[in-house]
Amino acid sequence: MQGLVPVYRELLAAHVFFVIVWMAGMLTMPAIYLRHCTLPLTSDAARAFVALERQIFKRMINPAMYAAWGFGILLILTPGAIAWNAAWWLVKFAAVIALSGHHGVLSTWRRALRDGDCPSIAALRLGIATPLVLGAVIVGMVVIQP
Repeated sequence: MQGLVPVYRELLAAHVFFVIVWMAGMLTMPAIYLRHCTLPLTSDAARAFVALERQIFKRMINPAMYAAWGFGILLILTPGAIAWNAAWWLVKFAAVIALSGHHGVLSTWRRALRDGDCPSIAALRLGIATPLVLGAVIVGMVVIQP
């Protein structure tokens, strides 16, 4: 994959951009869900939230996750980008897997709200904190490379 070396910086920039978009969506959705849960679930406003939540996932969060993963894989395939004997990238990868799992939880909550079932307020608040903690681990591993 030597052909990736000359475009490493562009791949890295694209990866960082899409990670930011993905994280923005995952930080925003639990707050939107909290507001949605305060509405009567059969109201016009609740139906509007269902449509909004679906569009945010369809047009922003899902494409950003796919792009972040795609560019991340290309970065891994770039010769010299990772010291395979270093443990930091394994910790980062585990946190990315956990972040992807959280993405799935947010999607499950979206469908539950669509069907008239609100997740617990405590779970939604934890849903706000989860990407913050995982994001801190990911950035820490990449920047510090302990």
